[in-house]
Amino acid sequence: MRVILIFALLGTMFPALGASLDKVLSGHSAVTKNPLPLSDLVPAQNAKVSKVTQGQVLLLMQKASSRLKQVGAKRLISDGREILPDMDINYVINQHAEVIPDTRHLILTDNPHWDYFVGVGRVWPAKKGQKTQRITLPFALVEKNENCVHNGVVVIETTITDETQRFYYQISSETCAYFKADFWGSGTSINSSGNSLDTDKLINLYGQEKSQRLAIRPLSTLMNPSPDLLLANLALPKKIAAQDMTVYGLLIDDIHYRSTCQTRAGAYPFCDQLVLPSYSTAKSLFAGLAMFYLEKMYGDLFDQPITKWVKQCRTTQWDGVTFAHLLDMSTGNYQSSDYSKDEASPEKLAFFNALTNEHKLNFACQHYFRKSQPGTTFVYHTSDTYLLGAGLDAYIKAKLGKQAELFADVLYKGIFQPLGLSQITAVTRRTEDNKKQAYTGYGLFFSPDDLIKLAQFVGQQAQITGAKSLLAIEPLREALQ
Repeated sequence: MRVILIFALLGTMFPALGASLDKVLSGHSAVTKNPLPLSDLVPAQNAKVSKVTQGQVLLLMQKASSRLKQVGAKRLISDGREILPDMDINYVINQHAEVIPDTRHLILTDNPHWDYFVGVGRVWPAKKGQKTQRITLPFALVEKNENCVHNGVVVIETTITDETQRFYYQISSETCAYFKADFWGSGTSINSSGNSLDTDKLINLYGQEKSQRLAIRPLSTLMNPSPDLLLANLALPKKIAAQDMTVYGLLIDDIHYRSTCQTRAGAYPFCDQLVLPSYSTAKSLFAGLAMFYLEKMYGDLFDQPITKWVKQCRTTQWDGVTFAHLLDMSTGNYQSSDYSKDEASPEKLAFFNALTNEHKLNFACQHYFRKSQPGTTFVYHTSDTYLLGAGLDAYIKAKLGKQAELFADVLYKGIFQPLGLSQITAVTRRTEDNKKQAYTGYGLFFSPDDLIKLAQFVGQQAQITGAKSLLAIEPLREALQ
């Protein structure tokens, strides 16, 4: 019996009062005084759909009806972060009344603060004499150039004709401790029937994705499966406050036992599609898996010198430093060997705030100096993992051609797609220049099912013997010690 734990962070609970959703969507109220219970934003029962349809809706945000309040604060925030990006959503409604957007990975915007995701939602049952159709979609804001995610819900009045209606949105949870805030507001939706989508393809792709999800049962139904595992400690109550936990669970015998996805406005109604950031798990799930995959394919990866593949590092302090040293952060180049002192220094913001590959590489290659022999001292540096990603990308281009790319052609096509991971995983954070270098050390996104399947995959690969493994087994087993 194999047990795997997953968890992530969130915010705190609040009561919600104010104008009703109907008043906002009808135009009788611009915005509610406070956020609503999330249960008010989803249909109580499934709608009946007579035929497959498609549509397009443009959501136009309005500053006057956009609200943002930091948790615990008395005043609203009005520094620009309260204005969400406009959203252009093409969608198909299938025979199960599911609303399937054509793009469900990270969508980049011109908004100075936010990019976003949109997930699969639901149609509300029609009321007698109703001329509009109401749909609810999960969506998530993602901090620009970062990994922090704020999960929310948007409710839209739509029509089959080119008409203007209203929408209401709300966000009541987040996955970053440094900015806990509630977003809510309304705007104008411009609707059209749409006719450009391959409806059968979209419906079939989403159906296939759903069929590949692990079976889910409520964590509350699980009795203690082992004397060595105390379910009361699963949510790490001594380290993480209950109101700060987004979701947690474990895998037992191919069944995903999962908690509710709690928010300050009640349970998140689209827990299957909750967008979770990788943060530094990418150092294992991107850099680590890509290394093990390419080592199995080519057999010469770990000892590759970084000076061969990244010209910015062709200086004496990088002599003798290999891909393996970058993966385990033992390059010998650092300022302090005290745990996380380099990573937490104000100087490191120059790396994290850099928007181009050139600026990130200049920091990664030039900021630290040789203090010890490579392979002897572990010093935590996200910049080391970024540098490794740049080296691996150059390596894979030499092997597969100039058009090859580390994330798309190795990690996503080689591992994520065969595992049946969701469309949430299809795009990673990259630099904003023409190079579009993947961050590698952070910047991935997952659903809860994606994370648990990746953990299952790593555990299964470590137990395979012979040539059937997808990953190089010996370095993987060594990493899992």
